[in-house]
Amino acid sequence: MEASITDNGNTKPTMMDMVLEWRDKHITDRQMTIILALFIGFFASVAAFILHFIIKEIQVLLTAGFTTVTYNWLYLVFPVIGIFLTSLFVRYVVKDNISHGITRILYAISSKRSRLKPHNCWTSVIASAITIGFGGSVGALAHVHKLLSRLGALPEPVRL
Repeated sequence: MEASITDNGNTKPTMMDMVLEWRDKHITDRQMTIILALFIGFFASVAAFILHFIIKEIQVLLTAGFTTVTYNWLYLVFPVIGIFLTSLFVRYVVKDNISHGITRILYAISSKRSRLKPHNCWTSVIASAITIGFGGSVGALAHVHKLLSRLGALPEPVRL
């Protein structure tokens, strides 16, 4: 981070400079790693809860009027509808390849200094929630990993 320049030509430290200086004086690298791990763990649980909540809400909305006594053929149609809606979401809202969760993370680690696009925080979670909520088969855990990988890609001055 660059320090800002005042009217008389002196440099004034920015807020980020002051925070980093305080961290260097008061918190060791080990303590900072533990603090960051706690924050990322907390955000992981929040992301998993949100994903689970969205999936359950979609499931409840779709199966609200179903009876459990007889067969319901809509269970065969719903996954196809979910995949169709997900593909429309990716094509017209995201307009980018969201790919598989772990594959995208490994690619970012190997070639982009662990940087993921900002939309990766939420697009794969929404797409997988639609697919799973409609009964499609997809793994939900990889999308939580992608969200946390994006959160873990901290700005350069904060990195250890």
